[in-house]
Parts: sequence; structure tokens; C-alpha cells
Amino acid sequence: MLRLRQLRRTVMILGVPGEVRRMEEYRSLLVGVDFTPCSAAALRQAMRLATGFETDLNAVHVIDTLVAIELEEALSDLQRNIRDGLLSDARRAWLEFAAQVPGTKEIPFDVTINSRLVGIIQEACKFKTDLLILGAFGHQPPDVGLGTVASACVRGAPSDVLLVRDTQHGPFKTIVAAVDFSETSAHALRRAAHFTKLDDAQLHVLHVFDPPWHRLHYRAPTVEVAPQFVKQYSAALLRQLQEFARSQLSTFPSVKSQCRLFDHGAHRSSIVEYATQAGADLIAIGTRGRANIRDMILGSTAEKVLKLSTCSVLVVKPVETPAK
Repeated sequence: MLRLRQLRRTVMILGVPGEVRRMEEYRSLLVGVDFTPCSAAALRQAMRLATGFETDLNAVHVIDTLVAIELEEALSDLQRNIRDGLLSDARRAWLEFAAQVPGTKEIPFDVTINSRLVGIIQEACKFKTDLLILGAFGHQPPDVGLGTVASACVRGAPSDVLLVRDTQHGPFKTIVAAVDFSETSAHALRRAAHFTKLDDAQLHVLHVFDPPWHRLHYRAPTVEVAPQFVKQYSAALLRQLQEFARSQLSTFPSVKSQCRLFDHGAHRSSIVEYATQAGADLIAIGTRGRANIRDMILGSTAEKVLKLSTCSVLVVKPVETPAK
């Protein structure tokens, strides 16, 4: 299977039809497990995606350094060298955990002792991962949003990150790709198209906008706006969105999409609002759009989605610029 994948990648590089589509597909997946039900959902999704994308998959469990230190300090001198025991326990736990998810026997599994964030990122770098898959939370599920480790991994991981809710079973059915016409959001849309094609899902290309009639001009005698202006403005913006989507999805002829505008002054939360209304089970969003300097790490819009989302989230990092 590995040789077959390598051959296919070589063929795509040589320029056969479908080059653009294949070159953007994920090549290496890493799933982090903490033996919770949510990470079991993430593991199932990882296996399904690895098969569908015909790519490699590795699994990792990180034992928190603080746990090891606290245990060693609590024990006597003769018992303090317990790290090997922790590693063995984790491997046994993996076997028990994996037994609940059919087909996991062949997945390479690694366990390490480190801070959870650093350990996961190091493993992602080791396997040259371009998609990190995690459960959205651990033992304490929040009502909305994500767990602290999942959120930290989104900020720190060099790759795209898929955060899977425990309610996600099987393929995604409705995917919302949030775009702001930036290159990163274009990349996120193309990534979302891969998931849409694989799962035969519905793809909503969403642009949330803050229209000018929400802001009173200092010369305007009234806050009322002519209906014709609203109609013309919305129609022009929709045409721009449709052209943007058409240009990015041209290599996905089988993907059916619908473009949607969402008029909302508090636009940083309306992506989640729209996704809820549409019954979406996956939001795809870029980590950086047209933002100011304070948003350079992740982007405040992405932060809001992570904080408020009740469905799975695909966080797409900016395209790397080749070194000159």
C-alpha cells in the first residue's frame, strides 16, 4: 500500500490530469488519543479519512509530564523510576481502547512523556503531519467550544487541525466553509471541498459581512437605507462570492456548493449561528484572514468559532510560501 501511495504521488507531480486536486490532498495524518469517548470519535474519523484520502495514519498518546513528576515525588526512592511503567500502562490502555474501534491493529502507535501540547506538536513534526486530528475535548465536555488542550494545539500546531466532537459518527453531511476572500480562506475552501467530495456532503460557502447600512454615516440624516441600495449591494456581493467559489472549486466538478451571505454586525459569532441554522456538522475556517497585527497568531474570527462551536471544526493554516 505504501509503494502504491508513493507511486500515485509521483504520478501527480509529473503532471497527469488532476494534479492540482491531488497535490492539495493530505499526505500524512496524526490522531491524538487520550482514551476518552471523544478521542474514540476522532480515531474513527482519522481511520475513515486515511482510507478515503489514501494516506498514512499514525496515533499518539502523550503522558503529561506533570503526572510523571507528581507520581515520582510521591513515591519512595526505590519506586521513583516509574516512567517505563507509565509507558507500558499507556500501551496496554491503547490495546484496550483500540479493541473498541475495529481496524486499528495496523495503526502505528507512539506514546511519549511530555507536556501535552509540546508532545503532540513534536510527534506531528516527526511524522511530517499535514492534518492533526483530535477530540474536541477530553474528560470534561464543555457545553460549547473546545477543551483547553485542543485549543492550544490549534494555535501551536504547524499543520491543519481537525477537532472532532463526540457526536460525530460517520461521514460529514453538511459542511460550512467560511470565506473572506483572502488566500487563506481560499485554501480552507479547497480543503473543505476534499471533505465534501469524500463524504458526498453538502457544501455551504459562507461569507459573513457587516453591511454599510449598519453604520450611520456622520452626514446621514437618518439610519434608514433605501431598499434598492440594499438589494444592489447584496446582489453585487453575492456575485463576488459566487465567482470566488467558482474559481476555487474548478478542480472539483463533482462538488455541489451553494453560496450564502450572512448579514450580521457582530460577524465574529455569526459563522457559528449560520452553521447551527444550516445543521452543519463541520465548519472549515482559515486561521488568518484580513486581520490586524493582534490577530496574526490565529485570528479573532477563528478564535470565536473555536469558542462557540457545537460541531466539529477544521482549522486550516495559511499556505506556506516557498523559500526564494
